[in-house]
Amino acid sequence: MQGKGIIWQVPAIIMAAVFLLMGVQISPAHAKFNDTATGALAVSAAKIPAPAVNTVAVTKSCDSFLWFAQAKISVSSFTAVTYANYHELKVIDPDGVVQFTGDLSKAAGKSYNSGVQSSGNLTGTWTYQIRGYYKVPNSTNAWASPPLTGTLNCP
Repeated sequence: MQGKGIIWQVPAIIMAAVFLLMGVQISPAHAKFNDTATGALAVSAAKIPAPAVNTVAVTKSCDSFLWFAQAKISVSSFTAVTYANYHELKVIDPDGVVQFTGDLSKAAGKSYNSGVQSSGNLTGTWTYQIRGYYKVPNSTNAWASPPLTGTLNCP
């Protein structure tokens, strides 16, 4: 009787294995597609020019009284630079430190005033730069024009 049990067990094991394998999920079909399409690549480039000297009006002064002094630089008017969507005034002190960066589209960004200080603190050549930028919308990317640079000498 023992021999008959083995004979019936082998087909039962094979059938069980087949049923288990039928229940196993088979991975999705993989396919390869080939296609080509042509289209125009839209690319453009522009160079942002520096602001022209004759399109910017700057008032500057280094006022002193006894041992006090005050540096003032103000942009009263400017013409927008081609391709630029942002314009900036930057003021740099005689030590090379940027003291002011202003947005020329806003009243507060058009002028710098050092405040009354000891005249020794203001002595030297102050530099101002006016430049245009193209700031890419919804991005931190920007392209800058070369600056229009001017100076203010405080004795």
